[in-house]
Amino acid sequence: MEKLKKLSMIGLAIAVLSIVISSTVAAYDPYDYYGYSDEAALGFLGLSGIMCFVFLIPIIIGIILAIWVYKDAEKRGSSGILWLLIVLITGIIGLIIWLVIRPPIGGHPNQAAGGASAGRTCPSCGRPIPMDAQVCPYCGKDFRKP
Repeated sequence: MEKLKKLSMIGLAIAVLSIVISSTVAAYDPYDYYGYSDEAALGFLGLSGIMCFVFLIPIIIGIILAIWVYKDAEKRGSSGILWLLIVLITGIIGLIIWLVIRPPIGGHPNQAAGGASAGRTCPSCGRPIPMDAQVCPYCGKDFRKP
């Protein structure tokens, strides 16, 4: 999280610096052919800076949402990279799809029992059980007896 804050601050500083430099260069007229005053140049500088931020805000919000979806998908046992790309490409539509279909924390419901992903089920009741279970937690079948 600390790295993300540092990177965002560096990006913001670069954006502000590039806006100031480009606006100053664009507003500078060494020969003053058109008779613009210093106030007009400063007004141009301010307007161009505001317009750059207006276009940057949706991009920044989209990246922040994509990072949140990545972390949420990883926490829930889904492919974080896949969902990050989906949200970056589709924007708010990808976010809405993720919020509708996301699995519970810890993975998909069929992987809820510890060993269910390995495929072990109780021969008595048919429910998924942990691989190291000696007694079925659902029906009480004892696996220690031969």
